[in-house]
Amino acid sequence: MNENEKFTHNGNEFEIRTAMIDGRHCVKVFLDNEGVSHTYSVDFETHTDYFAQYQESLIDNLKKIAKSDIENGMYFKK
Repeated sequence: MNENEKFTHNGNEFEIRTAMIDGRHCVKVFLDNEGVSHTYSVDFETHTDYFAQYQESLIDNLKKIAKSDIENGMYFKK
């Protein structure tokens, strides 16, 4: 996965990772290199159409949602 972004919440360092898998832009959150969220995704065509219309990345929005879910305690805890 690429375009990794780290953030700290409740003393834990989480990492948001993005990747292109089977034609979909995917976002997933990791803690200690283990997935702790489900995969958030959008297909390539929808992302392209959205960006053309709003000049905003759906991938960035998925990352914001993933981070917000972690901050609200919605993740698979170890």
